[in-house]
Amino acid sequence: MARLEESRISGPGDGKVVYIPPMEPWGARFFAAVFRHAGYDARALAEDAASLALGLKHTGGGECVPCPSTTGALLAAMERDGVDPDRVIFFMPTACGPCRFGQYAKLDRLIFEKKGWNKLQIMSPSAENAYEGLDAGARILLYHALILSDIMRKFVHRVRPYEVEKGSTDRTVEDYTRLVEDALVAGDKARIADLVREAARILTSLPKRAECRPLIGVVGEIYVRCDPFLNGDLCRRIEELGGEAWLAPIAEWVLYTNHLRNLLLKEQGQGAGAIAERVRVWLETHLFFRRIEHKYYQLASPILDDRREHPIDRVMEAGMRFLPWQFEGEALLTLGRAALFVRRDGARAIVNASPMFCMPGTITTSIFPSLERELGVPVVCNFYDGSGNPNQGLTPVLHYAVEACRSKSASSQPAHAFEREGA
Repeated sequence: MARLEESRISGPGDGKVVYIPPMEPWGARFFAAVFRHAGYDARALAEDAASLALGLKHTGGGECVPCPSTTGALLAAMERDGVDPDRVIFFMPTACGPCRFGQYAKLDRLIFEKKGWNKLQIMSPSAENAYEGLDAGARILLYHALILSDIMRKFVHRVRPYEVEKGSTDRTVEDYTRLVEDALVAGDKARIADLVREAARILTSLPKRAECRPLIGVVGEIYVRCDPFLNGDLCRRIEELGGEAWLAPIAEWVLYTNHLRNLLLKEQGQGAGAIAERVRVWLETHLFFRRIEHKYYQLASPILDDRREHPIDRVMEAGMRFLPWQFEGEALLTLGRAALFVRRDGARAIVNASPMFCMPGTITTSIFPSLERELGVPVVCNFYDGSGNPNQGLTPVLHYAVEACRSKSASSQPAHAFEREGA
């Protein structure tokens, strides 16, 4: 009998309610839409101070903050919705490497059993096999949802800093987010493509200010850097201080796990089976993952033409100057993407966002001073636990970056409404 935390998507929902953690505003909603397409009653969880406090009540206090946040969000939702625990599936993927994220599902199981919820299932696909435990059709549509969440987020961060009418970007993107959700539920990829193209056209036509803003690259632990509740709305704060944020994408993690699998196969042996599997992984990466990514960025042109991501092997290569690839986890990606943000994308500062007690975050924070000297731009390493105001340290960094940007552009008239240093 399969353990409950190893449940997979397989067939119709059978009345099950799937709860999706609130890691990223668009990603959680789009993932829930895909699960509804698969026949489940799927709901994106919400979080606030009360749900975080509930999660802290049921955890030990030393976990990184995504753990009590996700657990508390689920517990609060079940209290609010009155759903029978026997009907509930909690979507909680896992991962390998030096990170406690891989233990979230185990701890959640202990918490649920103490509450008597022995039949509550945890759907926990793993990074160790690039999340291949999922049903093929659902896995494909989930990857579309992942790329779409990156696209919608980039739409906001690319346009909102320059909008003339405050709130016009958020309203427009929210309208199209709801339409994309409906199209994902229907499994209508042609409709989704039309919506992305149309959203790009509408956003391009919005009135914008011609002003110079320094680009700020945001890297770090994937949950906290993407979660506005836990990181104090970091990207919006960067905008308020006069910058433009570029947040490292969620999709890089899936691409990383696939590329890592190929490297592990190469290291483990050269037999016919290993070679065949490496070929299969290579084809999947280039003919599936990269093709989908390229398609959506083409549809989002021209607004995201200068927001394309680096190939994952290039990100890893940049990070491997500081850590070996065998040291699995996101520390390598954090360092590599930060270096590329500055060298290729023209970022004038880097923010490294991590949960309190985060091992990869502690490691990257110890390495960033040397990278900071090498790149010649400031790196702000913030740790978040859902309290206080860690973003206050951004104020002096953004002040000097904005002043430098304005001084540089003072002698020339911007050629277009989107004007940032390094463009």
